[in-house]
Amino acid sequence: MKKHASLLVFVHRKKKKNENILSISRLTPSNRGSLPTSPGDSVAQSQNITQNQTQDQKLGGCADPQLISGSIMDDQYKKRMSSRVGKVPAEAYGCYGGGIKDSCEPSLKWEIGAISECGVRNSNEDSFLICASAYRAFSSLSHYEEIPNDKQQGKHDPGFFAIFDGHCGNEAARFSAERFHEYLYDEWKTSNMDTKEIKNSIQNALNKLDYDFCRTCMDDGRNWESGSTALVAAIVDEELIVSSLGDCRAVACRSTDLQVDMDTKIALQQDGWDHVEVVKDLNAQWENAMSESNIEDKRCRDWYWKEVAHVHDPSRIDEKKRIEDANGWITSEKEIPIGQLQRMDFCDEDVVEILKRCFSDRYNQSESVQTHKRCNSAPQRIIQIFRICGELAVSRAIGDRDFKADFNRPKTGSNVSGDSSSLEPLWWECPLPLPYPDTHSRQFKEDLVTSVAESHSIKLSHIGATDEFLVLGCDGLWDVMDPDDIVRVTFGLLFEEKWPARKAAARLAELAVHLGSSDNVTVIVIRFFRDSAL
Repeated sequence: MKKHASLLVFVHRKKKKNENILSISRLTPSNRGSLPTSPGDSVAQSQNITQNQTQDQKLGGCADPQLISGSIMDDQYKKRMSSRVGKVPAEAYGCYGGGIKDSCEPSLKWEIGAISECGVRNSNEDSFLICASAYRAFSSLSHYEEIPNDKQQGKHDPGFFAIFDGHCGNEAARFSAERFHEYLYDEWKTSNMDTKEIKNSIQNALNKLDYDFCRTCMDDGRNWESGSTALVAAIVDEELIVSSLGDCRAVACRSTDLQVDMDTKIALQQDGWDHVEVVKDLNAQWENAMSESNIEDKRCRDWYWKEVAHVHDPSRIDEKKRIEDANGWITSEKEIPIGQLQRMDFCDEDVVEILKRCFSDRYNQSESVQTHKRCNSAPQRIIQIFRICGELAVSRAIGDRDFKADFNRPKTGSNVSGDSSSLEPLWWECPLPLPYPDTHSRQFKEDLVTSVAESHSIKLSHIGATDEFLVLGCDGLWDVMDPDDIVRVTFGLLFEEKWPARKAAARLAELAVHLGSSDNVTVIVIRFFRDSAL
């Protein structure tokens, strides 16, 4: 939860590791989303959204048309919080993408798995969007005009994927999942599709989506006040571009041969890639690597990971300066996650293994070299939460119009103070009853929360290394798991258990719940491969 201090929820689930992680319960009146009250626009938009599921586009979480009817723009959802998806066990989704149509040449392809779990919350405010084939997804738009061939450069069909983690209602997350591909199409159709322009396209699409959503919040009788973080990953011409707003995160993983030259290892480390041990017996790993029969065994390789999306927290130096320059302030609070310990499932073997690594400094006291791991699942840790003006715990987001200048400045064209001759930006007042400091003017200059996304890119054809997979997740995953643990678990599922990506995504979400996550949990797993056929 982003906007208010979280409540401790005491839930203790006992579930075996692989039990029912792909199942979905039948909808009942108590747990399904709102149903259409009358035919007309609601039914038509619902049919359009459902139809898109078969056209390389999948909406999940609170935007899943199997769980909630119509579109967030329907009249039935005008009232605040009227759009709601209750505690419905999620069904994992899977598909393939990439490759060159009608080509026998090996090219980059990917397998996708995605899931959005409600977890211990009473409702799910997360959504996700999967567009395995960007061009085929775009073709479903009513204003679609075919992108010229010279604009469709690249070695494979591009795709993009997004997670939207909502707060104070699911309107922002649902609006974003339903509409983001429209804004991205409008940007892509005029883009030259190089790395810089793709970054700009995603950033512009998120910014325009935010502007339209904030206007919609008070339009036509609506009174929405929700917001959503965002995480978008696009794969274009063997380039991975990740853009983010808020506290969703992503980790990429690649591997090298055990005998790769030292220059390659140094280059990876200098580029921010951290080494991780995915197998326990290193001696056996080397022995297996020497055998020609194991040349394709992923266990016989060195593994590296890198975070490719950074959290936008109010305490981050650049975010703090921007907020204070706008005349905002930042508060902090501390809590011990006692509720997490209550919810942990110690019958889950992976939970026990992760906790052992958390307390590795204690387990290894007899060893000459001690290791200490800062662990997000450690129940004894102290969490420090920073908030903008005592409210929001993220500094970049879609929506949250009460914290944005353009939607709160006076319509008269003059400053709140009445000085219309000043060339300075117009000051504005927040409509919320904030806990203002005694000396504060109760006016702000610029956005306290911004929709300017931060982007990173990775070339997926690094010499000497093989790109293996990418994991995207909302904070419900990262609050209880560290990137290296996510890499270890995902490696085991994909390459030891030989699970498909959709089952791996479901297991990661289940593991987050078993580790005591107090939030909704949304996960997308993308496994890269090169083959002449899917």
